[in-house]
Amino acid sequence: MRFFFKNILFILGFFLFASASAGSEKSGSDRETDDALVNLIQQSQLSREKLVYLVDSLLNGDTISFCVLDALNKRMATASFYNLAIDTNPPAHNLYGSWDIENPNCYRPELSINDTSFNFDLVDQLNGCGFAMPARGIITSLYGYRDGKMHNGIDIALHTGDTVVSAFRGMVRVAKRYGSFGNVVVIRHYNGFETVYAHLSKIDVQPGDMVDPGQYIGKGGNTGRSRGAHLHFEIRFKGNAVNPRYIVDLDKKKILSDAVVVKKTNTGFVAYPVGTIFHTVRGGDYLYKVALQYGITVKQLCAWNGIGKKANLVAGRKLKVSQ
Repeated sequence: MRFFFKNILFILGFFLFASASAGSEKSGSDRETDDALVNLIQQSQLSREKLVYLVDSLLNGDTISFCVLDALNKRMATASFYNLAIDTNPPAHNLYGSWDIENPNCYRPELSINDTSFNFDLVDQLNGCGFAMPARGIITSLYGYRDGKMHNGIDIALHTGDTVVSAFRGMVRVAKRYGSFGNVVVIRHYNGFETVYAHLSKIDVQPGDMVDPGQYIGKGGNTGRSRGAHLHFEIRFKGNAVNPRYIVDLDKKKILSDAVVVKKTNTGFVAYPVGTIFHTVRGGDYLYKVALQYGITVKQLCAWNGIGKKANLVAGRKLKVSQ
């Protein structure tokens, strides 16, 4: 059963305030302690973790003053700390170490500064991993540069009100209106990824909710910076967008393999199926030569690497040459 902070504070106040009102008058040092607690609770930068620690310490005590209880109740009435179920740990917490329910893009570069590569399962019965396409519809825009700007996900055409579902099993981290995303849901998954679902017309989940692959989370729409109803869908790792087409077969609407490699690059992370073959560009290489070497077409080579047929190949670059 899930217990939220507002329920805990009600119980806390009912029992501890009763015992406090029956006790003797507080000494001067006790009043100073209460004043210090009230000042701490009222600080705008007080984190959820510190608030959890404070509530735990009060539960271990014998009494609590009315002024401290009142400050806690007022803080909880204006904050969103209670949105995460206390008895549930966030997925992939060993990779992230934090949980922010306000900001979809909350991770600093320092989080991944020492990373190299990871292997992640996409199909794992133990952790309930699996995949479902987040919406039905054709892909209208792919990951990559668009109109001179980076497009960090894929766009899926839909009608306002169409069902949007979770791609993997995980826990909702963000569910709110946020800037150009409009109504957006961010889910952290057990395989280490986070997925983003933007421009929704309606959100029907809240932070702390557990969702399974294919489970309904909201309705598609046209909110935020959007030129028509569609779902903007991203796959991220430690705040860095990765190309969904290296994880999902966008034509067949299923994952490409049961496991993926996520590798650190100079600009973020790339993800690709385990066993993928890469070619390291050498001096004198050009697209037709590389394609011929591996028995593929130039069209396939360009599609797998997100490049055009006139792209210049720089020595040292790695090109994906297998599906």
